[in-house]
Amino acid sequence: MAPPPHSNRLIHEKSPYLLQHAHNPVDWYPWGQEAFDEAKRLDKPIFLSIGYATCHWCHVMEKESFENPEIAKLMNDAFVNIKVDREELPEVDSIYMEFAQALMASAGGWPLNLILTYDLKPFFAVTYLPPINQRGLIGMTHFIQHICQLWKSDERKALIDQADKVVELFEKMTLFSGMDMPDEGTLQIAMELMYEFTDPVYGGLKGEPKFPMGYQSIFLLEYASIKADSRALFCSQLALDMMQRGGLYDQLGGGFSRYVVDEKWIVPHFEKMLYDNAILARAYLDAWKLTKNPCYRKVCEETLQYVLRDMTNGEGGFYSAEDADSDGAEGLYYTWTFAEIHEVLSGTQAEIFCQAYNVTPTGNFEGRNILHMTTALEEIADTQGMELQQLEDMLKEAKEKLLKQRSSRSRPFVDDKILTSWNGLMIDALIRAASSFEIDIYRQAAYKAAEFIKIHLWKEGRLLRRWRDNEARFPGKLDDYAFLIRGLLSLFGQGGSSYWLQWAIELTDILEKEFKVLDGAYYYHLNDPTLLFRKCEFYDGAEPSGNAVHAENLLRLFQITFNEKYLKQAEDIFKAAKIYMETYPPGACYHLIALNRYLNPKALTIVIALDEERNLEKELKELLASTFHPHAEIIWKAGDDTLLSQLIPSLVDKKPIDGQTAVYICRKGQCEAPLIHKEEVFNALRVLGTDSLT
Repeated sequence: MAPPPHSNRLIHEKSPYLLQHAHNPVDWYPWGQEAFDEAKRLDKPIFLSIGYATCHWCHVMEKESFENPEIAKLMNDAFVNIKVDREELPEVDSIYMEFAQALMASAGGWPLNLILTYDLKPFFAVTYLPPINQRGLIGMTHFIQHICQLWKSDERKALIDQADKVVELFEKMTLFSGMDMPDEGTLQIAMELMYEFTDPVYGGLKGEPKFPMGYQSIFLLEYASIKADSRALFCSQLALDMMQRGGLYDQLGGGFSRYVVDEKWIVPHFEKMLYDNAILARAYLDAWKLTKNPCYRKVCEETLQYVLRDMTNGEGGFYSAEDADSDGAEGLYYTWTFAEIHEVLSGTQAEIFCQAYNVTPTGNFEGRNILHMTTALEEIADTQGMELQQLEDMLKEAKEKLLKQRSSRSRPFVDDKILTSWNGLMIDALIRAASSFEIDIYRQAAYKAAEFIKIHLWKEGRLLRRWRDNEARFPGKLDDYAFLIRGLLSLFGQGGSSYWLQWAIELTDILEKEFKVLDGAYYYHLNDPTLLFRKCEFYDGAEPSGNAVHAENLLRLFQITFNEKYLKQAEDIFKAAKIYMETYPPGACYHLIALNRYLNPKALTIVIALDEERNLEKELKELLASTFHPHAEIIWKAGDDTLLSQLIPSLVDKKPIDGQTAVYICRKGQCEAPLIHKEEVFNALRVLGTDSLT
């Protein structure tokens, strides 16, 4: 096989996204001082291009422009060109996306392309551009020529002045701390605005494209449980129902795509992200615990099975994403022609499957069919004169046949880098599902992933962000610490070793010392001289805000340890985030989740001091797993757990009574008299939780 005609500095990188560009004729540099120095030496602006490995339009722009020798020559002559994987360096992406949204007056997106001065200040920003002028978009050729003319003209000083002012403005706009605590009124106003933004017909937020409602649904479910609010329950169930029926959900293999381009959840952008599937698995789990709707359990299990089947490496870490494209076409792996269905299925089975999943000869996506459901199975069973169970069994068999056939197709590319933050989210979902469904494979997968991070991404007492091909690299961000702490606290709370709590406390101490603003929230990243400034992130994006998740972590640690310092640290975040919760609640939804916990009088700690025979342990685990206690923290205290007593000295006196397992129910560090009789224990825990809300 002939060697590629071009190579650039990206051949030395590990990122799949950067390696996709390693043989472009563009003279790409990775983000770093070498590129910055070269731009200054040559007196050239920087062309900064940010994307990720499973980004469809990134692929398009690469093929059309970055692989084009003529365009590459123009770029090399005009710029020093830098490529960034947004998932490896989210702090770079975050800062420049914020600039881009201001410069473009639009929502932004990827690929994100900016022109920077050689001291890294932006003065132009665009997303995808075609190679030549078309469809109202300037082509790359003309864009490069235009920037060259400006850089070499008298307008260059004005461009630099503009860049200076933009950076100065954004530095001043960053809010790190606040004076006032949000309260119940903040929560109620936010809820009313959430209802206004909700699509009452198709669920989710109004408009298109539509993005998965994961943590938003979790918030609505928790609010519905605590307040007995039927509107919150309706909004969460509507979104969850419509997402799992639509093309957003992989009807054969499980798991969710990144988003849909229509309001009905039918036509997805087919890439699958680990974080979406972790958050959505947790949302469907919570919905099952609250409503006992078996469909929600099924979706949760199928989503987790997808991750374990297709997105897990041999040592237990979880991969980042799957591409939308295969064989050069978007969605080809997931879609079907009418004829392909009939080649695999036959007779009545084919007919009913096509009816259930809306498969037609003309298709609904470039002549092919995106499988989705618009008719209830009960209605189909009725029209076919079948029992519902008979229909479900037939469709299950059909899906297994089609999935087997699909597995012979060319698979979409898998971005196999392992990110600490996203693995933390999946650990949380897996260990909770393991307890609720009593599925040990989920428990073992959660432990194995946590051990993977400890072995490969915990170096010299600090977290690293990314592991791939035996290389761990890049300092951990707030998200890496916060999301992992969340998973570790869940491992501990679901009956895991105190070892996980110890590590969670250690990680929390690092955030306090190295990331926290004095009396405020937390910086997104460590101090870095290559970045224009250090910022805090408050709004949720595709992933929840790291500050919001950590506010929840701190409240959980307060409930577990009874240490007031964690409550104070959480309150500092709430004060800083108050303006964001009030300005645009859907964008600060995870802060609302944490605030809901803070304000909930039912937020409690359940200490279970087990006797020598560990009596009631199995029954209590089954009860707690099947009831919805959204803001309860469980501490399983065995007599031989000396580490737990060291970590939480106040638990020393929480012991079995008269040799029997005792249950202590505590609020804000104050514990009621212990309960030892099975009936009174179970009655108390049932009252405190929600068995089922429909």
